[in-house]
Amino acid sequence: MQAPPAQKQWSVANQMSPQLIEVKSLSKDYSRLKVLQSVSFSLKENETLGLFGISGSGKTTIGRSLMLLEKPDSGEILFRGKDLLKMNKKEISLVRPKLQMIFQHPETSLNPKMKVQDSIAEPLIIHKNLSREEIHSEMKRLMRLVGLRPEHLERYPHQLSGGEIQRAILARIISLEPKFIVADEPTSMLDASVQAQILRLMMKLQNDTEVTYLFISHDLDVLRAVCDRIAYIEAGSIKSIEMNEEKRSWAEQVRDSE
Repeated sequence: MQAPPAQKQWSVANQMSPQLIEVKSLSKDYSRLKVLQSVSFSLKENETLGLFGISGSGKTTIGRSLMLLEKPDSGEILFRGKDLLKMNKKEISLVRPKLQMIFQHPETSLNPKMKVQDSIAEPLIIHKNLSREEIHSEMKRLMRLVGLRPEHLERYPHQLSGGEIQRAILARIISLEPKFIVADEPTSMLDASVQAQILRLMMKLQNDTEVTYLFISHDLDVLRAVCDRIAYIEAGSIKSIEMNEEKRSWAEQVRDSE
């Protein structure tokens, strides 16, 4: 059977572009419950793949597995051709900054006892050899990048709105210059107007940094707004992966409204 034009075009482009992430036959059981059943997909650099499914379908388990927060029973997770599941601790420590995750509940992602500036400075101190002045300058740059003001650095998480917390989390993540981000329902706790702002920001950051996203959601409208392709998962198995033609029109609407 001949592939539809859009699907055929994607396959040709995909062959020409390097695969950043390749997931091969990933499986995971909890006792007798099969959570993932031979899940396979790939992402190329600067792509957004959506993962759609109902609660309990295995979406979050896939995301956590890719971040090495869950250990699958079998399969491979290749990052630039190297299997993350076969890396030793030293190899993982070198690659981990390039793999980041945005969690569903943003308020739990920042230490409530730390000011925003300390949360954003922490990865810079751990992973980069910067002076105090350089860290301060970099934090100011990151705040501008995500649309926050310098005074937000002095606040604690409980003094921020949900959208501001998510922006601060993005600043913290982007400070590590990641190549791949798993976004697990990153806007589900936000109202519609703030949700659109965060989606727009994530698209802008992707344009600026060429980061690759796996965007997990049970909201198909959100995925259609930001994803190049959408994978449909049911009972731990991916049933189909389709091209998404609606992303371009939504992005054009966003640009027109600015």
